[in-house]
Amino acid sequence: MSMNGQPPPSHVPVARPPPQPPTPQPPMARPVGYPDDDARLFGAAAHAVSFVEGGLIGPLAIYLQKKDESEFVAFHALQSLYFGLAFLLLTTITCGLGALIFVWPYLIYEAIAALRAYEGEWYELPLVGRRARAKHPGPLATDHR
Repeated sequence: MSMNGQPPPSHVPVARPPPQPPTPQPPMARPVGYPDDDARLFGAAAHAVSFVEGGLIGPLAIYLQKKDESEFVAFHALQSLYFGLAFLLLTTITCGLGALIFVWPYLIYEAIAALRAYEGEWYELPLVGRRARAKHPGPLATDHR
C-alpha cells in the first residue's frame, strides 16, 4: 500500500532508451573494371558533346586529356571521335545527302552510348566500336559485349 492508502498502480511507465541509428554498412565494392564516377561522367560527355559540335573536337579533347588516366574514358572518347569522323566522311562522299539520311541514327546511337557510358558499360558503337576496343581493350578484353 502507498501512503495515501491506495494500492500502487499496476502499470507504471518504463523509460526506454532512445532508438539507436542503424549501423552503417560499408560501401559495396565495385566490380573489376567498373569505372569511377568521374570516368563515367567523362565517358558520357564524350558522346553527349556530339549534340553540340558534331562529335569531333569534344571527343578529341577529352581523349587527349584523359587517355593516360582512364581506359574507360579513352575508349568512349575514341569511339565517339571515330563515329564522328565516319559520319563526316559519309557526308562528304555523298555531298551532304548522307547527313540528311543518317543524322538521326547518328544522334540516336550517340545518345544510347552516352547513357550506357554513364551507367559504366563498355558499350560499342556500330562500325567503330571494335576499332576503339582494339586500342583500349578495357579490363576484360575477351568480354566486350
